[in-house]
Amino acid sequence: MNQRTTGLVVGLVIFVILTVGLLASTIYFNIEMNNAKQSAKNAADSQRSAQSKEAKTREAFGALAGFVTGDSGMSPESELEGIKKALGAEKVANLKVEFEGLRSKADQLAQDNDNLKKQAAAAQADATSARAEARKATEGADAAKKLVEANMDTYRTSVEKYGSEVKDTVAAVTKAQDEMDQRHRNEVADLQGQIDNVSSSRAELSGRVAEMQKVVDQYRIKPENAASLADGRVIDVAGQNGEVFISIGSKQRVQPGMTFDVYDSASSIQYNPTTGELIPGKARIQVLKVEENTSTARVIPEAQRFGARAPRPIVKDDVIANVIFSPEYRYKFLVHGKFDVDNDGVPTASEAEYVRGRIKSWGGEVVDGDKLRGDLDFVVMGVKPLKPIDLASDADEGEYTAHFEQQKAFETYETLFNEAQTARIPVLNWNRMQVLTNEGR
Repeated sequence: MNQRTTGLVVGLVIFVILTVGLLASTIYFNIEMNNAKQSAKNAADSQRSAQSKEAKTREAFGALAGFVTGDSGMSPESELEGIKKALGAEKVANLKVEFEGLRSKADQLAQDNDNLKKQAAAAQADATSARAEARKATEGADAAKKLVEANMDTYRTSVEKYGSEVKDTVAAVTKAQDEMDQRHRNEVADLQGQIDNVSSSRAELSGRVAEMQKVVDQYRIKPENAASLADGRVIDVAGQNGEVFISIGSKQRVQPGMTFDVYDSASSIQYNPTTGELIPGKARIQVLKVEENTSTARVIPEAQRFGARAPRPIVKDDVIANVIFSPEYRYKFLVHGKFDVDNDGVPTASEAEYVRGRIKSWGGEVVDGDKLRGDLDFVVMGVKPLKPIDLASDADEGEYTAHFEQQKAFETYETLFNEAQTARIPVLNWNRMQVLTNEGR
C-alpha cells in the first residue's frame, strides 16, 4: 500500500471520529435545549454550559482539523475541504464507500500476498528439490569423474604399452629393412662382380672369335652364301597323295615332322636384301616317314603358307633347305628366357620348354645354362623382361625379392644379348625362328 493510500485511510478514520464527536455534541445540545425548555431556570445555565462546551468542542475540532491539515488557522467552513485536500480525497463523495473499497482492495492485496507467499513457498520447495537433484547430479558427476579418471589411467597405461610395442616394431622393421638393404647391396655387389667377370671374359671371347669363326663359318648361315643352306635333294616324286622322296634320312638325323622348303636349285636359295629373311621356296614339305638314308614327305598346301599363288610343281633333283638344320652338323642352340608361343600376352617357362622341344625335333642340340659358349651357333631369346622401377622406401621383403629377381632377369637378358652381338652369334626370337624355318609362313 503506498503512502497516499495510507494517508487517505488515516484521514478517513480521523474524519469519522470527528463526525461521531460532532454528532454526539449535537445530540447533547438538543438534550440540553429540551431540558432548558422544561426548566427555564436552568436554561440560561444550561445554555451557557452548552455554549462553553460547544466552544471547547469547536476548538477541539479546529485543533483536530489543524492537526490533520497542518493549518491551525483554518476556518470552520473550510475545515472539511481542507481535510479532503490534505488527504488527497477531493473527488471522494462517500468516505464509507471509499473506505470499504480500500478495505476490499486491502483484502485482495492480502489474498494476493498470501498467494505470493504460497508461490514463494512452492518455489522454495522446488528450489530445495532442485538443489537436492543438483547435489545428486554433482555426486554422480563426481563418481563418473572418478570412473573416467580410473579408465584414463588404464588407457594411459595401455597407450604407453602400445607406444612401447610400436617403437619396438618400428625398430624391428627398421632393422629388417636395413638387413634387406644390406643384402640387396651385397647382391648388387655380387652382380657387379659378375658383370666385371663377364666384361673380362668378353675380352677373352673377342680374342677367340677369329679362331672360332673359322670353324663356325662353314656351318653358319650367311646371306652372301645362301646356297650352302641346301640340305638335300628330291630323289623322286612318284608317290601318291602329293608325296615326295628326299635324299636324307635317320643317318642324317632327320625326324618325322621336320619341314623343308623346296627350291629349283641351290643357287635359287636367296635372302631378301631388304629384310634379310630367307625367300620362301616354291613349295614346302613335311617329313612323314624316315628311312636310314631317305625320307618320305608330303607337300604342304600353298594356301597354308602365304596365300594363293600360281602353283609350281616339285620335280626330281630340286633341292631342299631348312635354315637351322644341317645333315653334316648338329647346330647348337642356347634358349634363354620365357616365351609367348601361343600369343596370349603371358610368357611362361613351359612355352620355353616347347621351343627347346621344337629345336630338338629339327635336329638341333639345346645347350643348358645362360652363358655363352664358344661352340654356340644360335641364341634363341624369349620375351625381354621389363626393367624394374625403383622400390618405395616402405617396400617389404617380398617386394625386395621380386625387384631383385626382375632386375637380375633384365640384366642377364641384356648381357647375354650384347655378348651374342659382340661374338657375332645370330640372335633369334620365336617369330624370327619360325620365319627362318618357314614354319611361320
